[in-house]
Amino acid sequence: MKTIPQFVKENKIRINVEYADSNKNAPDWKDANHYKVTLEKGNKQLSTYFSQGYGIKEQPTADDVLNCLASDSAGIENARSFEDWASEYGYDTDSRKAERLFHICEKQADKLKNFLGDTLYNELLFNTESL
Repeated sequence: MKTIPQFVKENKIRINVEYADSNKNAPDWKDANHYKVTLEKGNKQLSTYFSQGYGIKEQPTADDVLNCLASDSAGIENARSFEDWASEYGYDTDSRKAERLFHICEKQADKLKNFLGDTLYNELLFNTESL
């Protein structure tokens, strides 16, 4: 099984990182470093917000971002419904905040699949070792 760094290298995925004041997908997370990141592969791009705790001083890498996107996307792919997803991750199924997060993850999974294509998307999610 290949690793995330091998996947990134083999597929020539690059990253551009810009500091952001906040993360619109996680507006309650105030004590973090927020970034707007753009992954590039050939002529395709995927832009998203990415946050990490203040204790992490280095900017995120393509490995870091893909690892998180793959984890979130696999959770979506394995869930049959919001209720399944919420139960798996310990969220209240009556929570609007949890449902909002579920839909953000769905959109991110769609963006990742569009960015990589079906074959590489499945390889990343199910045949690549996470960090």
